[in-house]
Amino acid sequence: MKPKATDISIHGWESDGILLEQYAYTSGTVEPLPKHAHEEYQLGLSFDCAGEYRYGGEYHCIPTGSLSIIQSGEVHSPSDRTYLSEPISFWMMHIHPSWLQTVTAEISEKAVVVPFFQTISITDSVLNDLFLTLHTVTSKTASKLEQDTAIWQFLSYLVVHHAQKRPSVPPLLTSHAGVKLARDYLHTHYADEISLDGLAQIAGLSRFHFCRVFRKEVGLSPNIYQTQLRIAQAKKLLVQGMAIATVATSTGFYDQSHFGGQFKRQVGVTPKCYGKKTAIFS
Repeated sequence: MKPKATDISIHGWESDGILLEQYAYTSGTVEPLPKHAHEEYQLGLSFDCAGEYRYGGEYHCIPTGSLSIIQSGEVHSPSDRTYLSEPISFWMMHIHPSWLQTVTAEISEKAVVVPFFQTISITDSVLNDLFLTLHTVTSKTASKLEQDTAIWQFLSYLVVHHAQKRPSVPPLLTSHAGVKLARDYLHTHYADEISLDGLAQIAGLSRFHFCRVFRKEVGLSPNIYQTQLRIAQAKKLLVQGMAIATVATSTGFYDQSHFGGQFKRQVGVTPKCYGKKTAIFS
């Protein structure tokens, strides 16, 4: 009896030169992909199977839990396995070189070439967490600021800790007046879709340095600070008896489901439960 071919499901997200994909394969036969090259850097991560690449004229095994990196324009081919005995899943990222060059330039505060990564695989649990966070928040429900912050945190860490010629990071500023301007803007426009670039411009800093200084002075990343402002206002509206769905949209959340998840994470109870409990004491 001929083995059954694997079923493949893919979920993707694309924006401004970044393509993220989540792959899931069932067990079964699989047809290897041919050699190819692309302008984008390719990064991959799997927690349930080792990866395989033919790259740079050599065969490379990517250990489970290691992040793989294929340089821009390099010819490569993935695993030549024709059968999977167990289901596998992995996360991929394709990113235009201009992103890596921009991040490196903002860190160094000078013009730079596109960074090079000497090794094809990196074992770094912090990097993995940032990579998975990036995949988690890049959905239609996440705020623009949340997505932007996740992208910059991942790319900054990758370049600073793993590029062949690592950029020198200037000392962290002890304080910056621009952070107060950005905080004031967030307080006034907490329900709006705000980009990281927009906030950094208000503060008069690059995106990289704005994230560092804001976290040092405030104790939170800009996106979490915005979420907490939204939740604080939502609590006031719930106490006033406003419908949960209306509260969700009026405070900037994508929908009631997204609002409910964020509210419970920050407050400890659902919006419905919060409304009941506060009504008792009013």
